[in-house]
Amino acid sequence: MTGAESEAMIATALPAGHDLSPRARRIVQLVQRAWGEGRVDLLDELLTEDFVRSGRSSQMSRTDLKASILDMRRAFPDLTMAVDRAVELGDELAISWRSTGTLMDTYLGLPPTGRQFSVSGATFSKLRGEQIESEWVVYDRRGGYVSLGVPLGTVTASTRSRGTADRIGVEPETLRALHRKLVTGVTVVTTDASGEPRGLAVNAFSSVSLEPPLILICVQKNSSTYSHLLAASHFGVSILSAGQMEVANVFATKRPDKFAHVGWRRGPHGSPLLNGACARMEVELQDTLHASTHTIFIGKVMFADHSEAAPLVYSQGAFFDGGALRPASVTDAPGS
Repeated sequence: MTGAESEAMIATALPAGHDLSPRARRIVQLVQRAWGEGRVDLLDELLTEDFVRSGRSSQMSRTDLKASILDMRRAFPDLTMAVDRAVELGDELAISWRSTGTLMDTYLGLPPTGRQFSVSGATFSKLRGEQIESEWVVYDRRGGYVSLGVPLGTVTASTRSRGTADRIGVEPETLRALHRKLVTGVTVVTTDASGEPRGLAVNAFSSVSLEPPLILICVQKNSSTYSHLLAASHFGVSILSAGQMEVANVFATKRPDKFAHVGWRRGPHGSPLLNGACARMEVELQDTLHASTHTIFIGKVMFADHSEAAPLVYSQGAFFDGGALRPASVTDAPGS
């Protein structure tokens, strides 16, 4: 956007009766160019040396803000900023704005999914002469980051000190031993990546609710399927039958030709569904929740079918035939 285009946008955005002074117009124009064009050099004339930008939980200096803008534009190279309204009162200036962009590089731990980012907010600035000496910014965090899969209140390992995590956590081996006591089904989660099937074995699967019909899965971020799941509108879940242990082993690997070794078909929305599974469903992605090294995907079941085949189950590091389980009784209790 050129300076003239920026000036024209500012003029059309202002409500009647709220004309800005030349000083305020210049400031709004520089703000738009810094964010919308990546012209962080303009911040040297826009912000005082002791400038402080405050938000809900952090503060930034002029140098910090430059780095933040460049980081945003690295991840969202087509980032735009439009001013909706601006109101000036003495040495105070309030700006209502909105920004959009496409995620083309890693950001907040997310891979480049091509998802559209859109966020709106307001900045309240205190002016000193021709510059901004301080500002307070508020924005729709949920509206912006949920579109990228990062909901409000997300806490990741990077936002905690290692010492705090060590004090409140348990040893990985202890937790692993606990998880091995659980008996789970074995599922293969699949999605379509520009016409190519992708998938992985997942045992972190759970029903969320029947009305609406919601389920969740948990996927590690370093999985080769992860970024494709984030970018997809739908994904498939195939609950493996007792005779599909080899299928489970195939999808537990990182081999690129997994689907060459199994039979499958596409669901109504294009997600791969495995032949021979005792139950299958196609799910529309509703929300995601990031938790350190993993992401929880919540989806609405749009299609489902099942057979009479027994499920494959997993416990204590081994697979079992779900149809050959022995019913428990009170005499099986410890100490009986």
